[in-house]
Amino acid sequence: MDTIHFLSEQHIFLFLIQIFVLLTVAKLLSGFFQKWGWPALVGEILCGVLLGPTILGRVFPSLYTQLFPADLIQQNMMETISWFGVLFLLLVTGFEVRLSSIWKQGKTAVTVGVVGVFIPILIGCIIFYGLPEKYWGAHSSQMIFILLMSTAAAISAIPVIAKILHDMEILKSDLGLTTLSAFVINDILGWLLFTVVLGLTVTGQQNHLVNPLRAIFEIILFGALCLTLGNKIVGRITKTLKKTSLPQTATILTFITCLAMVCGIITQWIGIHAILGFFLAGIMAGNTEEISERTREIISQMVHAIFVPIFFVSIGIKIDFVQNFDVFLVTIFTFVAIVGKFFGAWFGGVLSKMSKEDSISIGIAHIPGGAMEIIIGMMAFELKLISEHAFVAIVFAAISSSIAVGPLLAWSINRRQSVNIGHYLLKGAVEVNLKGTTKWEAIEELSDLVAEQMKDLDREKIVSAVMEREKTMGTSLEKGVAIPHARLESLQMPVIAFGRSRLGIDWDSRDGHLTRLIFLILTPAEDEGMQLQILAAVARYMSQPNVHVKMMGMNDTGKVYDALKHGLKFKNQKK
Repeated sequence: MDTIHFLSEQHIFLFLIQIFVLLTVAKLLSGFFQKWGWPALVGEILCGVLLGPTILGRVFPSLYTQLFPADLIQQNMMETISWFGVLFLLLVTGFEVRLSSIWKQGKTAVTVGVVGVFIPILIGCIIFYGLPEKYWGAHSSQMIFILLMSTAAAISAIPVIAKILHDMEILKSDLGLTTLSAFVINDILGWLLFTVVLGLTVTGQQNHLVNPLRAIFEIILFGALCLTLGNKIVGRITKTLKKTSLPQTATILTFITCLAMVCGIITQWIGIHAILGFFLAGIMAGNTEEISERTREIISQMVHAIFVPIFFVSIGIKIDFVQNFDVFLVTIFTFVAIVGKFFGAWFGGVLSKMSKEDSISIGIAHIPGGAMEIIIGMMAFELKLISEHAFVAIVFAAISSSIAVGPLLAWSINRRQSVNIGHYLLKGAVEVNLKGTTKWEAIEELSDLVAEQMKDLDREKIVSAVMEREKTMGTSLEKGVAIPHARLESLQMPVIAFGRSRLGIDWDSRDGHLTRLIFLILTPAEDEGMQLQILAAVARYMSQPNVHVKMMGMNDTGKVYDALKHGLKFKNQKK
């Protein structure tokens, strides 16, 4: 008869101390690194290194043993919370996926996404083929090892690049839209390949009589249903829930959690890991209009505040990074992960006939592996498919690429030609009292102003182009600002119009604030990066202290025009 294990008071007491210490140190370190523009995961991983066998275990071994004893029940408690971090991180990552953007971007997104995955995998298969068997896991084979390492090197991190594009105020630009759309292809292909390889490996280990081809067919069928009918079904259920008297945010959170659990159960039952189910659930929840951007942001903040830090810290607690740091393997994997992804996405941009500047920028944007690389490495390591040396190499590449992408992307944008953005603001297209109560009405009002000033532009074409772009990806920023924009075939030079709404308009912003300051931006169809500079200039000007209050306090149209024209001078120096 098996022994029944119960949680003791000591287990709970120590578990609470562990969580308190991990969260406190992780948040302090991640906050410090974020001030320097580095991703939070750097501080969270470093927290694990400090509190794990790498440092605390060496310097104060007795304290380390007391804080993280070898007791199986105690370890399982932490492991369970850590797994919640993995699963829910994939859920909120799915929020960033916009299926509509793929259809709108079409060939460009698909080309960059597919080529951006294929090339680093190809490079990885060639380079990793020559690695010695000592880097394999105990349950691995050469083929499995090569495929897992190549997939880890090829996958990019949507949360990292989305945060960087947001911080650089270019997330809502066409370059930002193309980048995120290509990332969707990258992540779907990468996670599908990884979960298939992982699922088939586990199936083989457990000697199940499951046909591998059937498992692949079933997961593709389930994924197709989720990405087509799934978001519509989720939208209808959410709409019904909103009509009830239940607390809305809490109810939607419960529904999304249950949706993720069901999808995870299905993918696990098929023979593919539950992480893909959580990712698909996130995509469905992120692509229904009934779930607001604010609600998704609240869920994301909750996950990143509690579960994600514990997951990353727990990695450092398990591994001795000094003992398992193999300079040769770290160098090789980091090279493939950074150079391979850059070259793949850059070449995809070239094939899509993107401008030279945009191709370089989108190549740089694809280099961060971030949490996605680490999750793949962690799961492969847990199943003994890769060695500790290989896992440490993956973690190092994920961190270094996430640190490097911000400065490199800023360099690629700042090297573009200097332009005076204020020159494109139309004097007769400034309205300090918009009458529209919806974003669609506001877009029509500003389009009317532009059409009145520029007789060669068709008003209906302006409205249609801007609304189509708005439906693809919302253009609201924080602090009550929106930047609806579009490209027009008949336009020869950029045009900017400005409108102010005193009552405020619901533009589905992340911070939940009503939008009061609206910039309508039109650029030529063959735009060589001008739109990117205009959006960045607007966002940076509006983020300055007291500018929002100043704009809301002015009632004279001429003064508003002068202030904007002066403030939008974008002093960008080509380097």
